[in-house]
Amino acid sequence: MKVVIIEDEDLAAESLESLLLKSKYEISIAARLENIKQAKRWFENNTCDLIFSDISLGDGESFEIFDALKIQTPIIFTTAFDHFALQSFQFYAIDYLLKPYNKEKLNNALDKYLNFVGDKGKLDDVENLIERFKSSLPEFQSSQTQKRFLVSQGEELISIKSEEIAYFMAENKSLFLFTKDNQVYLYESTISNLEDKLASKEFFKINRKFIISHSAIKSIVKYSQNRLKIELNPSPGNNDPILISSMTINSFKEWLNH
Repeated sequence: MKVVIIEDEDLAAESLESLLLKSKYEISIAARLENIKQAKRWFENNTCDLIFSDISLGDGESFEIFDALKIQTPIIFTTAFDHFALQSFQFYAIDYLLKPYNKEKLNNALDKYLNFVGDKGKLDDVENLIERFKSSLPEFQSSQTQKRFLVSQGEELISIKSEEIAYFMAENKSLFLFTKDNQVYLYESTISNLEDKLASKEFFKINRKFIISHSAIKSIVKYSQNRLKIELNPSPGNNDPILISSMTINSFKEWLNH
C-alpha cells in the first residue's frame, strides 16, 4: 500500500509515519507533503493508494488540493478540529481522525480503506459516515480536552482554567498564554501540540502563530480582498497585523457560528 502524508507539523507527520510503518499492513510512504503548492505539484505527476491529510496547512486548507486536481484517491483526514467533518465528506473520505488518535483508531481507519477497496471502490453511505463521526464526538471531547494549563511565575506554579484563556501566541520558538485579565505566561508546549488539547468549539488556530478563543476577538475587518484582520483583546503588544488567509476564512466563519 503506497501512502502519501500531507502534514505541515513535523512531530505529527513523524508520529503518523511511525504508526503506519508499525501497523499490521505492508505500507510504504511515497511522500510527505507540507503545503498546498507542494502537494499540487506532486499529484500532478504521481499517484498513490491512500492519502493521510491534515486539513489546516500553513498556506490554507488541504481541500483546495483535492478540489483543484479532482483527486479521486481515498483520503483519511487527520485534524484537531471537528468542524471540518461535513466538508471533508465532499471528497473521497474514508475516515476522519481527530487528533490525538492512537494505533487502534489508525488501524480501524486502515481497515475501512481495505473494505472500501474490496468493495470495488464504493464508499459507505456518506450520511452514515457523518453520523458515526458525530456520535463519537462527545466522548472524544470529554476524555481528551484539557481543562487546565500549568504555568509558572517565578517560584510559583499556577493552574489556569481553559475558560480564563484569551489566546496562545507563538513567538521566537516560545509559546505564551494570554489570559482574559491581561496576564501573560510562558507555556511549555507548541502550537501543534495545543491543537490536540483544546476544545475545538472554544478555540481556533487562525494561523501558525495564534490559537484564539471567541472572547479574545475585539474586531474583525477586511484587510484585503482575500484576507481578514483580527484585533485581539488583550493586545499581544506589537503592531504586526493578525491575518486570516482566504483559505481559512470559511472554516473560521463556521467556527464563529458555533
